[in-house]
Amino acid sequence: MIQSLDPARENFLANLELIQRRIANDQTQLSSGYRINKASDSPGEVGDVVQLSSDVARALQVQKNLQTAQGTVSTAQSVLQSATQLLDQIRSEGAQGAGSTQTAAARSVLATEIAQQLSQLVDISRTTYGGIYVFSGDNPNQPQYQVDTASATGVDRLFTTQATTLAQDVNGVSFLTGKTAQDIFDHRNPDDSLAPDNVFSAVNSLQIALANNNTAGITSALNGLQTASDYLNQQLGFYGAVQNRLDSSLANAQQVEVQWQTSLGKIRDTDVAAVSTDMTAAETNQQAALAAQGQMPRQTLFEFLSG
Repeated sequence: MIQSLDPARENFLANLELIQRRIANDQTQLSSGYRINKASDSPGEVGDVVQLSSDVARALQVQKNLQTAQGTVSTAQSVLQSATQLLDQIRSEGAQGAGSTQTAAARSVLATEIAQQLSQLVDISRTTYGGIYVFSGDNPNQPQYQVDTASATGVDRLFTTQATTLAQDVNGVSFLTGKTAQDIFDHRNPDDSLAPDNVFSAVNSLQIALANNNTAGITSALNGLQTASDYLNQQLGFYGAVQNRLDSSLANAQQVEVQWQTSLGKIRDTDVAAVSTDMTAAETNQQAALAAQGQMPRQTLFEFLSG
């Protein structure tokens, strides 16, 4: 077998292959936008690319989760604001009914209005967002309360539950984002008896006292309403604080994501200007090499053997 007869030509072909690989690598970097496309491109930096890519993905997921929580909390905050205003209106009407000049008929009319307003409070406790009941805690697919005029509180509690849903910031710190309708409107003592600040009970007590033309009962119910109103405002304050924390956590997650994206880009992304310049130089070298090779004298095998 005749081996290679032209070491110079072999060297030319080897160098040409290196240039072509260089051009192909530059083209890959430019088309993908990445300097590191596979582990062999930069073995020492692959670990950093993997970690930073994971960090960026986590920051994006945290943002998505926080934005979802923002929507739920914003809805809860808005309807609780309406509930506090409604309770103020109920107290005002109760104060009218407490007047010594009010007739039984007038108080009966007020009682009917307050019964309707109690129904509105129950509707607020059944608020939905994104297809789930905002105040149903860990059982979000059904409302926790319904109106029941025969009940001592004017409502039926359909089930008991807890609110354990947590939001997590980009640092992995979790915090509670909600409460149940029972926590807010039907506050109970540890033995499940009605707490003094129970909103449903306070409103229903006023309605009953007005309907019965019971002036002492109206006065007592108004005192209970004041306590319930203070408590409801505290629950509104809870959601305000949660909303602030969500806003802060989201802003922080966005800032951290930008930092991680920047760090990842410095390691992974293509320097377009530098690579474009390098590819142009490589293509020029390739053309020059091919042109030079084309101008070299050719010697046949016969000429070589007889020369």
